[in-house]
Amino acid sequence: MKKDKKRKFYPTAAVLLGFVGVMTAVDIFTPVKAFSEMENRDLRTESRLSVSRLISGDFQKDYETMVSDQFAGRDGWITAKSVSESALQKTENNGVLYGKNGAFFGKFTSYDETQLERNLYFLENFANDGHPLTFAIVPSAYEYAEDQLPLGAGQVDQRPVIAGVKETLSDSESITWFDADAVLTAQQSEDLFYRTDHHWKGETAYLVYAALCEQMGLTPASADELVLREVEGFYGSYYSKCKKAGTEPDTLSFYDQPFKIHTEVLNVNMEMEEKDNWYNEEQLSARDKYGALLWGNYGLTVLSKEEVPEDPKRLLLIKDSFSNCLAPLFLSNFDEVYIVDLRSYPSGLNALCDEKEFDETLVLYNFENLESDTNFYRMTY
Repeated sequence: MKKDKKRKFYPTAAVLLGFVGVMTAVDIFTPVKAFSEMENRDLRTESRLSVSRLISGDFQKDYETMVSDQFAGRDGWITAKSVSESALQKTENNGVLYGKNGAFFGKFTSYDETQLERNLYFLENFANDGHPLTFAIVPSAYEYAEDQLPLGAGQVDQRPVIAGVKETLSDSESITWFDADAVLTAQQSEDLFYRTDHHWKGETAYLVYAALCEQMGLTPASADELVLREVEGFYGSYYSKCKKAGTEPDTLSFYDQPFKIHTEVLNVNMEMEEKDNWYNEEQLSARDKYGALLWGNYGLTVLSKEEVPEDPKRLLLIKDSFSNCLAPLFLSNFDEVYIVDLRSYPSGLNALCDEKEFDETLVLYNFENLESDTNFYRMTY
């Protein structure tokens, strides 16, 4: 009996060792990839070895990530995992909820109340320091599609929290509240956001733009005067996280102005670099199509008309990526639009505000970004 057991064991071990050996050899000769189109993220390509990193465990952690990122046939294994999970009727994967009609939603069951309060403190100080502003919070997509969520999702009810923010800022004479939720709720539509991405559609951004103009006393550009761009085959941020098999792509949409837009961005060398348009046409052919808008999330982007008067009318827009399709619309109302993304901005805002005289300041954030962003302190110096 013992000999029989041994005969059964060795072939299994040989197959296992052979598989490991083959995969190791394949890994060695597989070219290193710096970026994953499927996952829409940079891949770890090395793990720097040093005594201190070895002792702290950072080397081991980075090495494990590198091996995982560079594993041969990674995209195929991810697809296989996704297919198996779909067959098992899973309703969630990697922080993404599978809703009805092919819609995805980010799992959001708690928020950082302390960070939110801290950010509101910085915002109010900035406004009271001679920078009156309009403030808008955009709720997440699931707030407009609750019937599409899987049962027991347990998502944060953002509306009462946002109402609390409005109440907190109600005594400030320097902050004007803009009710973005009211604008979106009035549409009575679940088609305001992408199915595979967390952002709103270009048409939705236009609705908010028009309402903002009305509140600011401006005349919005008519949608008929603008150019609607639609790009097929858009797989967004949620898809990049979950890779659900059989997912149908979205159509990326944004409005373009009928006139040429001059664009400058603050590059890594802290110099203003000219771009040939306000969006990267080549990026529209890549998987991360939304990243084409404003060329990504630079710390400072300046949009302007080709001919700017000596005393231009300027807008300062402090934003997250939701405004990447919104910002260019304001060139119908301003000569220059200065766009600040605090996550990438290299310094405080005081120097910019001292150098440029802004006619209007708008701060617009999605709720999930507002409660988690740790860069609002840059408003205070």
